[in-house]
Formats: sequence, structure tokens, C-alpha cells
Amino acid sequence: MTVKCDSDEMLKICLCVAKCRQRLGRSMIIDVLRASHSVRVFNRRLYLNSAFGLLREHSAEELNGMIDDLVAQGLLEETEDEYPRLLLTDSSKAMLHEHIEDLEEMV
Repeated sequence: MTVKCDSDEMLKICLCVAKCRQRLGRSMIIDVLRASHSVRVFNRRLYLNSAFGLLREHSAEELNGMIDDLVAQGLLEETEDEYPRLLLTDSSKAMLHEHIEDLEEMV
């Protein structure tokens, strides 16, 4: 399911990937954005991340579709490791840099 995301959602997802230092996979990024209180989030102290809960109003399925959309647009990449991680691209890094003031208001 591909879900188009608006520019605020795009920024929030990319910000979350950046704040998690590009070390997490899709499901953990979704957990952080949805403010999950799972053991995985708690053990990694991800509830302290400033991106925690930024998109809590969306379902995991919706966020998964938005991530698919960002990958299709070339704003995120997914590694092909045994445990795939989400990575920022040059385009998403430029977008985050361009909207730094907007991001400060979001978090």
C-alpha cells in the first residue's frame, strides 16, 4: 500500500531517521513515530528521541506506505542487509537542511 505523504509528514519521517542516526529499520522508525511503548523502544531509550510520537495519529500501515512513498521518491533508501536500515539520501539531507527552522517548531 503506497500512501502519499504531505511535506510535514515527509520532514517528520526523515527527521526521525536522522535522529535515530540511520541505525534503525522500518518497523523501529514506525514505532518511534507512533510513540510505541514496546520493550524494544524502552530498552533502546528511544522514547527520549525528539521525534518520538511525531506521527502518532497515523497507523503503522499508513506510515509503512509513507515510507514506501519516500523510498520511491528517492528521499530514503533501505539497505539490503540481513536487518535492513533506513538511510537518508542526499536529497533528504538537503530537504532537512532547507527546512531546519520548520523542524525546530515541530519537535
